[in-house]
Amino acid sequence: MKKILAIALLVAGLSSAHAQEGVRLGLKGSFFSTWLFNKNVSDQNASLDYASSFGPTVGVQAIFMFKETYGMSAEIVYASHKQKYDGYFGDEDNVFNVETTVSYLDIPLLFRVASPKGPYFEIGPQFSLLMGAKETLEFDQNSSSDFNYTDKDFKDDFAGFGVAGVLGFGIDIKLTDMINLTTGLRFGYMFTDATTEYSENELEALSDKENLSLTSSFAHYEAEKGLGNPQNKLDYQKTSRAFGGLQLGVQFQLGK
Repeated sequence: MKKILAIALLVAGLSSAHAQEGVRLGLKGSFFSTWLFNKNVSDQNASLDYASSFGPTVGVQAIFMFKETYGMSAEIVYASHKQKYDGYFGDEDNVFNVETTVSYLDIPLLFRVASPKGPYFEIGPQFSLLMGAKETLEFDQNSSSDFNYTDKDFKDDFAGFGVAGVLGFGIDIKLTDMINLTTGLRFGYMFTDATTEYSENELEALSDKENLSLTSSFAHYEAEKGLGNPQNKLDYQKTSRAFGGLQLGVQFQLGK
């Protein structure tokens, strides 16, 4: 974490030194559609489906304009990345709902192209540090509730570091000479694996202790036989974090 923060601060310092059109500092937030894509989940039969999931982010932003039409944006934001699932174990009477919430400290460093009239485009990498992961499991009232749990900690099931590609576009609105409002859309896709791959022995040990999240279990076993089938084979598949949606920010002009 210290290395990533040092990189962000170094880039911010160098950018500030070369910014000829001024620096804008401010706060930002977003509301994203969030997904944890995995082939084993996508290939499941009716026993498992993704459900629409949404999560917010909030943080700070610095925009450095080297010229009037291009510059860069550096941010540090706290992201709540959610994934919901609907499904059933064994037969259709054992209906369940799962919500996994993975928390990240995201550091996007984006090249920014802007028009004096307001529209902008941004693209670049995002570095993510895992802050935590919790999962809630609820069986339908007609099913067994003995296995229900709420906000159970499964941080070890997720990778501690990730790298994503990000692109976005929107418009900058000049409210006053010193205050800018930025609104737009942003999309991102993590190229590195979001979950932790376990060996067969590790999976058995975690399962025996009831310390394996369903998200991790979905990633490790093939989909062909349906959930909970003892004939399912170990077949780990990478989990890809993806997000997209609306973002909003307010920046204060520091100089020009």
